[in-house]
Amino acid sequence: MILSFADDAPLAADLRPDWRALLGARAGELELEIGSGHGGYALAFARAHPQRALVAVEQRRKFAADLEARARARGHDNLVVICADGRLLAPRLFAAGSLAAVHVHFPDPWWKRRHHHRRLVDDGMSQLLFGLLRPGGLLDFRTDVEAYAAEAAPRLEAVGFANGAGAGRYAERPEGEIPSTREKRYLATGQPVWRLRLRRPG
Repeated sequence: MILSFADDAPLAADLRPDWRALLGARAGELELEIGSGHGGYALAFARAHPQRALVAVEQRRKFAADLEARARARGHDNLVVICADGRLLAPRLFAAGSLAAVHVHFPDPWWKRRHHHRRLVDDGMSQLLFGLLRPGGLLDFRTDVEAYAAEAAPRLEAVGFANGAGAGRYAERPEGEIPSTREKRYLATGQPVWRLRLRRPG
């Protein structure tokens, strides 16, 4: 299914979707992907984990529409696609402490210094992600830019995330981890990917 929301809608709890009505018991294991791109991760997740639910937020309308059409054709009723800016919409979609996991895969690094404020993992977004996750919830961050990972790790740890690999350290790729469309190319060519697997303590 695909849902539409205005990015400038009032931030009010009564505007949030009724996830349990939409997804049934799977709403208790709700996960979020910010920036689903071509949808490789979202579709593979929906297939591999029918007992869980994923909300995939993608800002590019064509990508979101294509993903929704593919999910519908495959019968993935545990996948919700939303076309929006995840940075703006996430607090309007989810109550604090309601997410089991958040996935941020290969966000735009915004190379120029004057554009660094546009990076997804800034201080404000780090705090927001921490607040949306339930105690024990996972933040799954992946990038092909080591400098971005090196900057993100201490920022995320500073807001309270626990790094199981050790402070400032990157995670190994866990067995059975689902790759995104982009990551499949890197796995085939051996290009490095830097991972942070952080949890909200509790």
